[in-house]
Amino acid sequence: MIEGGRQKAEGGTTRRRRGNTCARNHRRPAFRLPPSALALLLLLPLCGCFPGYLEEQYGRRSGVWSDSINGTAVLGKMIEKAGHKVRSVDRLYPKVGNADVIVWFCDDFGAPSAEARQWLDDWLLLSDEAKTLVFVTRDYEAGALYWSEMQKTAPAGLQKTLGNERRQSQTRFNQYRGGAPVTDAAGDWFTTDRRTTTRTIQQLSGPWAKGVDASKTQIEHRAYLTPSDEADFLLADERGHPLASEIVYSGESWQTNVKDSRVVMIENGAFLLNGALVNKEHRKLAGRLVDHLGPPKLNVVFLESDSDPPVLADDPSVGPASAFKHLTLWPIGAPIVQALALGVAYAAFRWPIFGRPRRGEEASLTDFGRHVEAVGRLLAATRDRTYADAQLRAYFQAAREKD
Repeated sequence: MIEGGRQKAEGGTTRRRRGNTCARNHRRPAFRLPPSALALLLLLPLCGCFPGYLEEQYGRRSGVWSDSINGTAVLGKMIEKAGHKVRSVDRLYPKVGNADVIVWFCDDFGAPSAEARQWLDDWLLLSDEAKTLVFVTRDYEAGALYWSEMQKTAPAGLQKTLGNERRQSQTRFNQYRGGAPVTDAAGDWFTTDRRTTTRTIQQLSGPWAKGVDASKTQIEHRAYLTPSDEADFLLADERGHPLASEIVYSGESWQTNVKDSRVVMIENGAFLLNGALVNKEHRKLAGRLVDHLGPPKLNVVFLESDSDPPVLADDPSVGPASAFKHLTLWPIGAPIVQALALGVAYAAFRWPIFGRPRRGEEASLTDFGRHVEAVGRLLAATRDRTYADAQLRAYFQAAREKD
């Protein structure tokens, strides 16, 4: 009797497990992605983070182009390390006027618009505190130099590829530059002349040149920037042509309220852009600029715009924060978008039932094995081994008396 009951219990248990397996298959999708396809799906949102080309966007400190070879993120970090507060804007409006320093790498070969110059002149001359504008003209491209340096140490199999990249980068720059005016003027600040050929600087002079080995620099002239007669030279080449200069507005002659507001004009970004700052001597020159801004805790703003940044009469309205606003913030926006994409992919994988649905096998209501397991679970719930043994002995005793 006992052996028979045990066999029935074992048989019943087997049927129950088979029935539950079918039930699980009925609840879960019949279609499953192979591991290789699932791995590809997981990596797909990450593909946008690793471009297969050299990013050459010009003059951006923040956002997706901050790591561009022509970006300004490294200079921004140097200014932050010096103890200043740094942020970026893409337009001019009253609240920007609270800045102590505005750094503008103009992403255009022409002079700034009259409207932008007027706003900046008012900011410099009408403020109650000394202000500094750092204006860097556009006429430089680090891409061709990067590929040229890579080609010097690359294996023979990559020489042709890198040479093509260098030529393409230079061609893009020349095409972009080709539409620029030959000569141009930025109000009372400076004039530019592009009737020149590219020339590499051999020697440096001026206050910023102290301690810099000019023979190890890679600074180029393309367009000559000639500041107004009131400008002081900070850095010049072997011919005495200024690479960096400044106009200091002081006293009643400039009709300004505060002494020492100034415009620092730099001919190009050859020693200030991300790619250029790999050079140790260039970092020294960039350090001179950072020191020239003034003592720590200045409010420094990078203006990231073309020659015509929007000029607003009022500050941009700030409404209630939107949950989607975080998707546009860098760097937290990128991982949030990727996490959302992974969530959508996972939901699409788990939600639908692919294939023809099947009815799972139902467990038998007369299965003696289910009774045995139910009694066992009840005894286990008491957590009293003595009581459980007594119940089992009583069962076996009653079974023998019945036989």
